[in-house]
Amino acid sequence: MSSRGTDYQFVSEDAAEVEARLIAAYENITQRSLQPSDPDRLFIAWVTSVIIQERVLQNYIGNQNLPSRAEGENLDALGEWIYSIIRLSAQASKCTMQFTISAAQPTSIVIPQGTRVTDESNSLVWDTTEDAIIAIGDTSTTVMAQCEQVGVIGNGYVAGQINVLIDVDNIPYYSSCTNTDTSDGGAEQADDEEYYDLMRRGLDGYSTAGPSGAYEYWAKSVSTSIADVKAIQPRLAAHYTAAVYTSQDNDKVAFCGSEGIVESSIVICAEGSTTPATIGTDYSYSYVSGLLLITIKPDGSLTSEDKIEIYFDALRPGYVNLYALMDDGTVADSVIKQSILEACNADTVRPLTDYVEVKDAEYVNYNINFTYYIDRKSEKPLTDIQAAVAMAVSDYIEWQCAKIGRDINPSKLDWLLKDTGVKRVVITSPTFTSLRGGDDHARPQVARCTSQTIVNGGYEDE
Repeated sequence: MSSRGTDYQFVSEDAAEVEARLIAAYENITQRSLQPSDPDRLFIAWVTSVIIQERVLQNYIGNQNLPSRAEGENLDALGEWIYSIIRLSAQASKCTMQFTISAAQPTSIVIPQGTRVTDESNSLVWDTTEDAIIAIGDTSTTVMAQCEQVGVIGNGYVAGQINVLIDVDNIPYYSSCTNTDTSDGGAEQADDEEYYDLMRRGLDGYSTAGPSGAYEYWAKSVSTSIADVKAIQPRLAAHYTAAVYTSQDNDKVAFCGSEGIVESSIVICAEGSTTPATIGTDYSYSYVSGLLLITIKPDGSLTSEDKIEIYFDALRPGYVNLYALMDDGTVADSVIKQSILEACNADTVRPLTDYVEVKDAEYVNYNINFTYYIDRKSEKPLTDIQAAVAMAVSDYIEWQCAKIGRDINPSKLDWLLKDTGVKRVVITSPTFTSLRGGDDHARPQVARCTSQTIVNGGYEDE
């Protein structure tokens, strides 16, 4: 939902109210009543229009001094002045190009920076971003190439599609060229909503303690095509075989030391077993100052054990895992992930003790399958209803995958379909599925639609 709402009204723009006040003041001063056709009444109406125009300008100027309401260049000025944040400009797509020569040479072959390539239809041109060298004895090398036209237009060229060399004189013994991965990373200039969101996130960026908000801000500042970012301290699965001792109080105990244990993950088993014992019946535990102390119940299943197995998850101190989700609902590709890693590893951003990794969220697939019925007396044309249903499904898919950890919620689909003109809907799938958002320090999840089955069940009586 947009965080930029309706403009504030600092002064009233009610023309009737202003005109009434002017007429009342005039009549009080002149001690005569104004009739609707009185020339002075018409003059007052003109003065009212001038006042209202000025008040509209006052309200506009007032709103343009607020980051939550300003637009365009006014918002740019506030962003740079208050937050020291510049609007993200449009970015060019990138891909990895491989250049091959006909045979290995006794001297290195230099591929100059700016060497241009294109696809067979010559629709877009790509330039290499740095000098590349085919070493002595080699026949190929790879180098990054960038689209000359900024924006998303350069995204989506699959491996092998960019394969025509424009500057043929740049590469002696040239044989072929091709992109080895899908082009990506192109993004449009940030709109006002995206820019304002970046300003708000920028407040977290001032901390050098490594909070999640700071990492998420710097990651999102890489591209306007990034819809959501989640920063978590990851969990590490641990297993200890602990000896059982008899305490001074004659209790059987076992212990292990580890920082950051997630207590809900603790599982205790007999030695060599993976069958969990029952807390409260077979054992109890305490976890204080990094020490996990297991007390074995005298009448439980572990009472005769000399050793026990302790399983748990522990937070990894100093590790930060970043997960990025793109506008189209896909996880970030290698180009975007590398850009995020570079942005978040800068000396002015990353705390010295943090180890940062950019990883992929886990896809949770779901299907859309429903049947809809139309009121026989509906005045809305069938083609309009079908188009509205298709649009509702598209909106649902876009909403469902727009945020990391957003639960798969069929109620949202049902709500969107209610505005299409259908009488009722029977949704078979998806069913409600809770997704991990990373708050439990586990790998977060994101929904992905894999198929659609939409059935028109026909007309029904009311």
